Amino acid sequence: MSTPHPLGIHSPDQSKLEGVDPRFLIRGLLHARDQTLKAFHEIRGILKEGMTEKEASKGAARVLLELGSKKQWHRTHIRFGTGTTLSFNEPTKSSPNLNLHDPVYFDLGPVWTDPETGVEYEGDYGDTFVMGENPEAQHCADSARLLFQKAKARHHAHPARGSELYGFLNEEARALGYILREDVSGHRIGDFPHHRFTKMNLSETSFIPSESLWVLEVQILDPRGRFGAFFEDIL
Repeated sequence: MSTPHPLGIHSPDQSKLEGVDPRFLIRGLLHARDQTLKAFHEIRGILKEGMTEKEASKGAARVLLELGSKKQWHRTHIRFGTGTTLSFNEPTKSSPNLNLHDPVYFDLGPVWTDPETGVEYEGDYGDTFVMGENPEAQHCADSARLLFQKAKARHHAHPARGSELYGFLNEEARALGYILREDVSGHRIGDFPHHRFTKMNLSETSFIPSESLWVLEVQILDPRGRFGAFFEDIL
């Protein structure tokens, strides 16, 4: 007899793609999320005008280690200025300096260990903010968060497949005057490493995804290519 899925998932196909350690607990994943959010704010506090993205990433590594994350399931991505139009996978041609009034986004993927069970949980959180004053870039950052909340609320009210969620986001982004990056399309999360179960994107799911095991990513671009904004969190 197979071990019941900790989240009560009965579909064999879905259970395989949404597999977790038998000791997996939702509270462990949510604790990892809270720790990652705490790290986000502490890393934001070390940014200084003139520093490079590489310097910011090194500072982020120090903060994560100090908070107890000894490894990351994906490396930290930090973008400044026009670099916010790039996805986390795209290499930068240079390491720009942080200027006053620049938009900035972080994408953090630390691993946190539950001291009681030893289970390693993946954190994943990303957000965009502005250093100083830049109303247009700030509006873009606010819009990325708004789009996430709208998609999350829609999913909670009317659970939908991942492809339907991203179709919704595409329309909503266009209505706000932005371009949705369709290649930034969400992913699994869970105990480390979730890749042993699937590397599928959220937008590819042919079933209604479990809210606790998938990250919804939103990246939108200014139509003139001046800046972008990124936001991600557990669905």
